[in-house]
Amino acid sequence: MKKIIIALSIIFVAFSMKGQTAEQRLEYAATIGTGISMNEPAYTPLILQGLVYYLICERFWAGVGTGFSFYEMMLIPVFADAKFAITRPRKFTPYVECGIGYAFAPNNKANGGFYLNPSFGIQYALPNKMKLQFAAGYELQKAERLKEHVNDYFSVGFVEELSHNSLSVKVGVLF
Repeated sequence: MKKIIIALSIIFVAFSMKGQTAEQRLEYAATIGTGISMNEPAYTPLILQGLVYYLICERFWAGVGTGFSFYEMMLIPVFADAKFAITRPRKFTPYVECGIGYAFAPNNKANGGFYLNPSFGIQYALPNKMKLQFAAGYELQKAERLKEHVNDYFSVGFVEELSHNSLSVKVGVLF
């Protein structure tokens, strides 16, 4: 009986002990931004995004993201994202990032299209393992919508292809 109690105690202690913890591999980011439109007609976008990154190695992250982009209509981009730190992580860490995917349009008379967002940024490490990030880049979102023209003599409908090009600026929190 004594051997069983000692064996169970050893097993209990072995499973209840905590050893070294692995570094956190997942990071989450929330960003807000705007841009300068580079096409006509010009629409200043409002960009809200959420991302989940997986740390591949010390300087490279891969992840997925989604959010809202408000131009003259709302688009919902869903994209894969890759981020590379140019230097080893420090208090200020410059990085390059690129998101590529598809932007959905929730409007019944619109379809989404291709989404691309390469950017260059800098992260500022906070004491509580959070990071502030600032990025500037280029954003391309394609979409198409149904336009209709009706008067007393005829009714016409056609598809208008839109290409939203803007220089984007984003700020966010990485935790």
